[in-house]
Amino acid sequence: MKVLLVGHGAREHAIAAALSRSPQDPRIFAYMATPNPGILRLAEDWTEGPLTDIATLAGYARRVRPDLVIFGPETPLAAGAVDALEEKGFPCVGPRLALARLEADKAFMRDFMGRYLGRGYPRWWVFHDLASLEEHLSAHPASVIKPVGLTGGKGVRVMGKQLAGLEEALEYARFLLERDGKVLVEERLEGEEFSLMVFTDGKHCVPMPLVQDYKYAREGDTGPMTGGMGSYSCADHLLPFVSQDDFETALGIVEETIRKLNAVTGVPYRGVLYGQFIQTADGPKVIEFNVRFGDPEAMNVLSLLLTDPLEVFASVAAGELVREVEFAREATVCKYLVPRGYPEAPEVGVEFALPLRELAAAGAEVYFASVEEVNGKYRATASRSVALLARAGTPHEAKRILDDILEAHCPPSLYYRRDIPRLPGD
Repeated sequence: MKVLLVGHGAREHAIAAALSRSPQDPRIFAYMATPNPGILRLAEDWTEGPLTDIATLAGYARRVRPDLVIFGPETPLAAGAVDALEEKGFPCVGPRLALARLEADKAFMRDFMGRYLGRGYPRWWVFHDLASLEEHLSAHPASVIKPVGLTGGKGVRVMGKQLAGLEEALEYARFLLERDGKVLVEERLEGEEFSLMVFTDGKHCVPMPLVQDYKYAREGDTGPMTGGMGSYSCADHLLPFVSQDDFETALGIVEETIRKLNAVTGVPYRGVLYGQFIQTADGPKVIEFNVRFGDPEAMNVLSLLLTDPLEVFASVAAGELVREVEFAREATVCKYLVPRGYPEAPEVGVEFALPLRELAAAGAEVYFASVEEVNGKYRATASRSVALLARAGTPHEAKRILDDILEAHCPPSLYYRRDIPRLPGD
């Protein structure tokens, strides 16, 4: 079977690595905006092009004639890539444009939840002018300001954290209003966040192990938001702060969202739906929905996938999801290595080496993100460089293994958060 993978980050490297484990030995092809060294080692052929250039993507698909197309990032989904390819007869893992709005338009997402679910979300408001927003923020200083569109996980600003006070909040909101014409404001919720991802064919859902992601750039959850600096999962597929009942509540919200999306749009959701939740005193609530694998969370769950990955993905696209998907009962810890100064002023262009065989022998899985390979070395760009993951019986043990590896092998030009994950008893 020929599989076309769309995307070029560590998440997509993890998808390619999972596919390469399939006993069906699929032929992997890749469409990337920039070449990923890890994907290049696994792909039979690849081409380079903007992820939102649907005509170029479709042209490559016509040349390759894949049996299956798997989308990693959200940008081509929000550009209608699945609509275009499915109309040409290519089965896809990823939602169509009408469904991708759930991530691409956060105001749509909140309105949809308010109209059709009526539960599982914070209070929220959409503003179109600065005067009414200033009045609201003056009365509600514990607020979160969000762009309505895609920002790669970097657009959220929390008053009292990234925004020191009302003046900074209004300055940021003014920028968003001028760019987007509207801004989303939500009440600030307190609690621990977790990621719940499911495979779905639009009729059934299969949940993946829960993952906790750490989005702040600096240790102690300080500094600006990033796409994610690291993540972990537990061997029981829950998290220390999420009970079985709360997991069932969160899964019920995800399942109901898929049912209501199908009913409202008339389009079956075939792909991965990722609910970012916060565990509050009143139970789990949705911070946002994403219409693809999380990054870094994809590395945690796909490294544990025991069922034939190709069988799972193909069944999603066919609308007949396999009912049993098995994941190893192990814990995982994943950490991103990033250029120093990331994300505000990253040191771009620094070169580094990674002893891949030694890392593998020590128990680390390596997933390349945004790097260039030059003469056997790697060159950092402005984004995250490479993710390392370790597996063990407990998160504490996986963290110890990964910390020992990073202490010995992390290039001095790269930075990682030593406090990921924060575990009970630490």
